[in-house]
Amino acid sequence: MLIDHIGQIILKNGIVLNAPYSVFTDKEFAILLSAVNICHIIGRIAFPIFCFLLAEGFLHTHNIKRYMLNLGAFAIVSEPVYDLGFRGKLISSEAQNVLFTLLLGLIVLAVIEKSRNNIWVIVICTSDGALLARGCMLDGGYYGILLVVVFYILHDRKVIKCIAAICIMFICGLEFSPKGILDPYFLTSACSLIPIFLYNGKRGINMKYFFYIFYPAHLLVLFVITSLAVIPRL
Repeated sequence: MLIDHIGQIILKNGIVLNAPYSVFTDKEFAILLSAVNICHIIGRIAFPIFCFLLAEGFLHTHNIKRYMLNLGAFAIVSEPVYDLGFRGKLISSEAQNVLFTLLLGLIVLAVIEKSRNNIWVIVICTSDGALLARGCMLDGGYYGILLVVVFYILHDRKVIKCIAAICIMFICGLEFSPKGILDPYFLTSACSLIPIFLYNGKRGINMKYFFYIFYPAHLLVLFVITSLAVIPRL
């Protein structure tokens, strides 16, 4: 995620979109664009892992309301920083940060569990959640909602869970546009399933609030770096 955001905020928004044409040669500019794409491709590993961790967190939490409250609070706090980093302004309706996507996914899982995993509730809630995510332009959109539900419903079936996740990655045309089985965006997304498959079900070091804080903090740092960077004008 950090690598992806370095590419998008510093390299793309800070340099590529603002640098005068005379600063770089065509070759140097092409290298910059390639670096942005490479960062974006590498960053595709992160999002499926976030969705998996959300589903695991839902299954193991002792207080779902607090879980939702934490996600919602940090989503609200992160939004202005997200807008600054990606849109260059404090308030923007063009897209909403990924914590809102995860919060919506958590709400969908809560409704599904309340129905005791009724198949029709699963279908309706997943569809509604996916449409809402897309309509509100949440980062990750319907792709994220589908992954969250799959990781929850197929929690104990590792092989089928990974196969279903791969199908979602390949089919969904949001940020993971399927251009073939060898498309680098698809391949790096699929690589996220390796640690997911190998997960032993045990809790690691408790760093919950570190990651909550890290999300808005790293966006703010990257925005400040971009703002302070001066491209020499010739």
